Amino acid sequence: MPGAKHRGSHRRITLPENRAKKRRYTTIRRSLLVNLLVMVTLMSAALIVTASYGTRRAVRTLSELVLIQTVEHTESELSRFFAPVSENLELVSTWARNGVLDVTDRGKLNRLLVPMLAHNSQISSVLLADEQGREYMLLKKADGSWMNRETRLDEWGGRSRLWSWRQGETEVRSEWKRLHYNPRSRPWYKGALDYFLAGGTAGKKGGRRFYITHPYTFFTTKEPGITASLAFEALDGRILVAAFDVLLRDITRFTMSLRVSSHGKVVVLSDHDDRVIGLPRYERFKDGGKRRQALLKKIGQLGIPVVTDAIRHYRSHPAYGDRIFTFSSSGESWWAIVRPFNIDADRVMRISVVVPEVDLLGSLKLMWLWILLIVMGIVLLAVKRIFTLAGRYSRPIEKLVQESHRIARGDLEQELVIDAPVEEFRRLAKAHNEMRRGLRVLLKMERDVQIARKIQQDTLPRKLPRLPGYEITGWSQPAEGAAGDTFDVIGLLRDAHGDEKEFRISDKDAHLGIFLLADASGHGIGPALSVTQVRAMLRMAVRSGQDLMAVIRLMNRQLEEDLHEGRFITAWFGELDPVTNRLVSFSLGQAPLLHYRREEDDCRSLMPQLPPFGTIDEIGQAQPEVVEMAPGDIFAVLSDGLYEPRNAAGRMFGRKRVMEILRARHRQPPEQILRAILAEIDRFTGNAPADDDRTAVIIKRKAGSMRGGG
Repeated sequence: MPGAKHRGSHRRITLPENRAKKRRYTTIRRSLLVNLLVMVTLMSAALIVTASYGTRRAVRTLSELVLIQTVEHTESELSRFFAPVSENLELVSTWARNGVLDVTDRGKLNRLLVPMLAHNSQISSVLLADEQGREYMLLKKADGSWMNRETRLDEWGGRSRLWSWRQGETEVRSEWKRLHYNPRSRPWYKGALDYFLAGGTAGKKGGRRFYITHPYTFFTTKEPGITASLAFEALDGRILVAAFDVLLRDITRFTMSLRVSSHGKVVVLSDHDDRVIGLPRYERFKDGGKRRQALLKKIGQLGIPVVTDAIRHYRSHPAYGDRIFTFSSSGESWWAIVRPFNIDADRVMRISVVVPEVDLLGSLKLMWLWILLIVMGIVLLAVKRIFTLAGRYSRPIEKLVQESHRIARGDLEQELVIDAPVEEFRRLAKAHNEMRRGLRVLLKMERDVQIARKIQQDTLPRKLPRLPGYEITGWSQPAEGAAGDTFDVIGLLRDAHGDEKEFRISDKDAHLGIFLLADASGHGIGPALSVTQVRAMLRMAVRSGQDLMAVIRLMNRQLEEDLHEGRFITAWFGELDPVTNRLVSFSLGQAPLLHYRREEDDCRSLMPQLPPFGTIDEIGQAQPEVVEMAPGDIFAVLSDGLYEPRNAAGRMFGRKRVMEILRARHRQPPEQILRAILAEIDRFTGNAPADDDRTAVIIKRKAGSMRGGG
């Protein structure tokens, strides 16, 4: 190709004088001199012009930007702070409805709930109480120890039994105390029960599901906080109330960490009486005892006039809404914004941010003088140093360039030695040598990872079996070399010459379909081995002709022994009979499962029957869910990597968007539906690379198929 460069040489074509000019080359020394001088001159001129033309306007715009960014950042942190509370309450209620929870089984409850509290620092305790006054409480103390409190009014009267231990210790200490504690009299219990009795049930539009208390002082820890609670009917018909205590000190820790400006402050208040929930950054509140005393006080009792004046000014001007406004306090001009934050329909917090104008404006004359002095100093120093540095840098840079070409050619053996007085060049030479050694190691690791990826990919079905009347697609994409997700579709064919209940595996036509989607915590080679183990166990069990639920119970026992503490595997199993058009679905922590019903043009979400593999030792009597697949129905199982991608604003793609795609594309084959989901994720994230493994299994009954698979 004309003008192309080759290794070690290049060819240059000289064009006629009237069509193009000859390219002029220069040395590194001259290029550094010219370019650095030009850059210093332009930067100095630009700094002077910008400072003289737009100082006031820029500072005013900056003040508004600081307020908006601070309040939005605070909203985002509060949303992230409260989100696990509702999600985990939903999970606890699901366990109870499936018979997993027993308010009197302290050991089993601890195994389920200790990991939940350990991963959610804002939740200090979880409570579970019933109508008979029996209560279980798990408390995570500030020193890292744990405590249980058991109350059984129907058996023990006013006495409660307390248990305490430290993580990793085998010794558990217990004692009896006469606390005269009645869980049924607590606000969280009565509020949740009132919601339940008033008809606020899950799944009904507009129904109030969770109850959240006003801020108050906790009974046990005497710390300020709020409690979110939920009443529901358990598997045995009893009404239970589950509650999470949320410490306000974590909100204060966040608001005090925000440095808006030198004297700016952020405070979070309750809406109904202006009590302080998140304290502002203030010297007096560095002491933990004074922080506890200040929490839940009214804003006027804090002794911070500017915050009090901001709220008073805001209250006297209802038209402000959540817009930025100015006010005066102690003779100074301040900027402020007050924005409501909805925890739920009944509980609102207010975020207030105040910034003094002097922090942003300062003294314009002093600022201008400093700018001139800095520019003059930079120019003089730059001119002097540029001439020295140009010669000092040219030779080592040329050698570094040569070494980079050697590395690019794959020459990783001979290491670089640079004798230069500049420390950075010595570090660059050392970095080159470390890069050589690292590249040698990485090349070997890359080969190993590619081998592991190929082995895992070979376990995925190359060709899906055909079930009469159904269209099926399965897909998996690792975030790294090997995936922590897997799926399988197993076709079973009846033996025409034997017992009609006898099946053999077929990768073509099949009379019965077995499905699997498994997702191990984390991603990479370790999780890939775990999910591959699940797939292999399922295949072996299917070949032996065992019942699906029996297989799941055996797998749970084995995985509970194999998985280390903190590791788990979510999994969904399905068994589809195209004759009866019934899909038997069973999920261990894998959710949501989406069922689009064509006749109602509605998409519902199914919750898991049990926690993931590796979290409980026995499955118990939990039953699978039977899904009737009508013509045109779609059943979709997706791993977290397809629900949790985030856009540049930090918003999650989410379940609702997937449901909308299922409804809009329900007439298309599963492959096109999956492509539409992936295309929408790319659009939503701006084609950002996946940070989690992605796996999907989509089953669709053909719209024209009749009952019996015809």
